[in-house]
Amino acid sequence: MVQIHTIDGYVLSSMVYRCNPSIDKHKTLIVNSATAVDKKLYHHYAIFMANNGYNVITYDYRGIAESRPKKLRGFKASFADWGQKDFAAVIDFAKKEFPEHKIVTLGHSIGGTIIGMTEKNAAISGVINIGAQTAYYKDWSKNQKTKIYFLWHIFFPSITRIYGYFPGKKLGMLEDIPKGVIDQWHNRRKQVDMKGQLESNGMHFFYDNYTNKLLTLGIEDDPIGTKKAITRIHEEFEKSDKELEIIKLASVPTNKIGHFGFFRRKFQDPLWIKTLNWFDTI
Repeated sequence: MVQIHTIDGYVLSSMVYRCNPSIDKHKTLIVNSATAVDKKLYHHYAIFMANNGYNVITYDYRGIAESRPKKLRGFKASFADWGQKDFAAVIDFAKKEFPEHKIVTLGHSIGGTIIGMTEKNAAISGVINIGAQTAYYKDWSKNQKTKIYFLWHIFFPSITRIYGYFPGKKLGMLEDIPKGVIDQWHNRRKQVDMKGQLESNGMHFFYDNYTNKLLTLGIEDDPIGTKKAITRIHEEFEKSDKELEIIKLASVPTNKIGHFGFFRRKFQDPLWIKTLNWFDTI
C-alpha cells in the first residue's frame, strides 16, 4: 500500500504493481476507478498488466474505500475533486516514481470523465475509456432507465439526506459515497450538457489539453454506458486522435458483461488482451 498526497493535503490509498525489470516496457498505467468502487476491483487486471511489462497504479478517490475518512458525514468531496486534485496527484506521483516511463491511463466510468478535469492530462500518452459517461438519464438503456433513475435520483439522494452520505456498504451497494458526489450526480438529471452545466458554476475543463490517442470502449449490454452516453465524453476530447468501439457480447463470447463485468478474470481473453495490445502501440 502506498500513500499519495494531493495538493490540498489529502492522503489517497493506492497500490503500485511493479513489473519484472526483465519485461519492463517503460510504461506506467494509471487505473481510474468507477464511482463508489474499491480499487480492489482492478486488482487482477493490474496483475495481468504488470505481468505484461507495465507498472500499474490503482487508487481510491477521497471518501471512497481505503481513502475514506473515519467520519464521512460532513466530509467535503465531489467528483470534480477526484479529477482536479486526486487524479492530478496520481499523475504527479507516476512522473516522480517512474520518470523515464510513458504514462497511460484506463478510465472506467467516472474514471474516464475526470480525465478532462485536470490540465495535467497533457502528460498522458494514451487513454482507454470504458463506459465513461455523464450520468444523463435520457442516455441510459430503455429497459433499465426507470430503475436506474429511481436509484440515482430518488433513493440515493433521499438516503444521503438522512445519513449525510450514502451508506453503500451498509446497504450492500458498493462503497460509501460522500454527499458532494451524490449531489453532483443528482444535479445532472435534467442537464444534457455536463461541461456547460459545471462551467456555469465556475469549474474549468481541460479535455482539449489531451491531444494523444484515445480509445473509447462501450459494452453492448451496459445500461449506463450506452453508445449515446459514452459518445458525449468521447466528443469532448476534441483534439485527441480518437476511436470509439462497442464490444458485442457475441465477440467475447458471453451473454453478460454490463457496467462492471469487464474486469472479471474470465474476460482476460479477449478483453484484457485487447487493452494490452492497444497500450503496446503507444
